[in-house]
Amino acid sequence: MGIGNVFWLSVTIIAVVTVVATASVKIIRGHPGSPKRFEALESDLATLEQDLVDSRERIIVLEKIVTDQKYDLGKQIDELAANYSVSARTVAS
Repeated sequence: MGIGNVFWLSVTIIAVVTVVATASVKIIRGHPGSPKRFEALESDLATLEQDLVDSRERIIVLEKIVTDQKYDLGKQIDELAANYSVSARTVAS
């Protein structure tokens, strides 16, 4: 390996190390806009957490409705169908 090849190999290694080190420092320290971005992400996270809590509460209510002994889905569907057919006949007349 000649002296010229060793020189260019060294320059290449130094360039690669510089790029990797610079990128690492930017990632660790963050970009100048990072605090604003983190605040926005924290706000989004809080909103999503509240949505999750609300959804869980809705699911609990729906489970209570569906599993309630007095709740008869079939009966209510039949009543709606009967009311619809009466309404449809009234409109057609």
